[in-house]
Amino acid sequence: MKRNKLMTFVFMLVVLLFGGIASVSAATTLPDNVTSDNLREVEYIKNFPVIIKKTNRGYVYCLNMSHTYAAGITFNKTGEVAVGYNYILNNLPNTGDADKDFYIAQMAVWYYEDYLNNNNFNLVPEVKKYIVRHKDTEEVSKAIYNLYEGAKNYKEPVAKLEISPRDITFTKDGEYFVSNEIKINTANLNGNLSYSLTGSPAGSKIVKSGEGIRVKIPIDKIGNNKQITVTLNVGSTYKSQRGYYYFYNDNYQKVLYNELLDKNVSIQDSIKMVVRNKTEFEVDISKSDITQSKEIPGATLVVKDKTGKTLYNWISTTEVKKIILTEGEYSLSETIAPVGYKLSTTTIEFKVDANGSVYVKNEKGNYVAVDKVVMINVLKDVVTIAKKDSKTDVLVAGATLVIKNKDGNVVKEFTTTNEYYQLTMDAGTYTIEEKSAPAGYIKSNEIITFELLDNGTLKIKDKNGDFIESNLVTFYNTKGEEVPVPATAASSTLLIIGGLVLIIGGAYCVRKTIKEC
Repeated sequence: MKRNKLMTFVFMLVVLLFGGIASVSAATTLPDNVTSDNLREVEYIKNFPVIIKKTNRGYVYCLNMSHTYAAGITFNKTGEVAVGYNYILNNLPNTGDADKDFYIAQMAVWYYEDYLNNNNFNLVPEVKKYIVRHKDTEEVSKAIYNLYEGAKNYKEPVAKLEISPRDITFTKDGEYFVSNEIKINTANLNGNLSYSLTGSPAGSKIVKSGEGIRVKIPIDKIGNNKQITVTLNVGSTYKSQRGYYYFYNDNYQKVLYNELLDKNVSIQDSIKMVVRNKTEFEVDISKSDITQSKEIPGATLVVKDKTGKTLYNWISTTEVKKIILTEGEYSLSETIAPVGYKLSTTTIEFKVDANGSVYVKNEKGNYVAVDKVVMINVLKDVVTIAKKDSKTDVLVAGATLVIKNKDGNVVKEFTTTNEYYQLTMDAGTYTIEEKSAPAGYIKSNEIITFELLDNGTLKIKDKNGDFIESNLVTFYNTKGEEVPVPATAASSTLLIIGGLVLIIGGAYCVRKTIKEC
């Protein structure tokens, strides 16, 4: 008697410790068939009994209640069931009462099967309503509802094996081309990662690097300026669980076996990688304005190697210039500036490394990586010239003016209009004089000297010989007509000229006297 009481206590303790929801381990194989045992009926929800379906290989659960189930029937493994059954079979109840556990699982299977088929073939609406109403107050209803909800919302874990990044680059490192670090992003795998290379030459390696791997390809196995394509393969396995139904014929119920089948499924990712043994590299040369928003045509540019040998000499266009260079140090300079721009006196030093990367030497003498070598030009300074009436200060059109440099060479000859004339000029000293006067004005014999400094400052030479800063060069004309000289005897010419001098002189004296008054 005492022994019986002790066994009862142990049994109750096991129920308390391990009761409730319990997971079952999946199998690596399932039986090809099962044979049903004798039938018996249990009822845990009033007026809704369930037949206990036990076979020579454990319990099975009916999927279509309206069909026949009988003892001594051999059911054969037929096909997979919906993935939601994974949840039910992985969470079969363990209340300590085997009949109750079966009842809960069978009711949940019928509830879920109706959900899948959008009907009430297994459980009538009244039973479902009863379960929902009592899911918070009754143990059986709660367990049925939780299994059903779990099955309905179950999402099978998704396995992932992905090579990242997809753009693999190689750089020279000693005797190898070495890839950038390659990471393998994984999720829900149950096997180790396996690596292999396809199309790689002898001596190639896959090595551990940080959180990923690197691929190493021997340089001497790839000819100069040749390339090969190598495929990196990474594989593993993941566990996929599937439930199966067993079937006899159309007159009998389909039954769900009580275990899941574990499958190890292979998963793989591959990526093709191009390995180039380049000794010549394309380098971009840009001729730009200070905004670097456009290419400037018309500049003559020269690229030289470290020994001073000229490798490229060209005139810039509206497109970036592409040149081919090998590993080494180089210089870029400008010999002729584009029209309207100052000549750049800067010589840009740059280098190309063994991998084709380009570096430009900065002001501190350090090389910094760049996408292209850029030579910048600054616009020439603009000089503004005004031709005005000496009395009204109004702009006068029709005068022909000539600008000469310090050597007396003509820089520009132009005819004035009713607007200010603007001209881009290099720094230097210049003169401006009048070649012909506007109609109705006396030709001026004045020669104005001005200078343009490197910083764009304009200065005009005054009567004292000093250069005074100014915003523009102003050339004045006085109204009046030129007196024609007859083409007769010399004496007549002199007489007329003398008379004109006296008249003009007298008029000037009279005018001066009036003004002074």
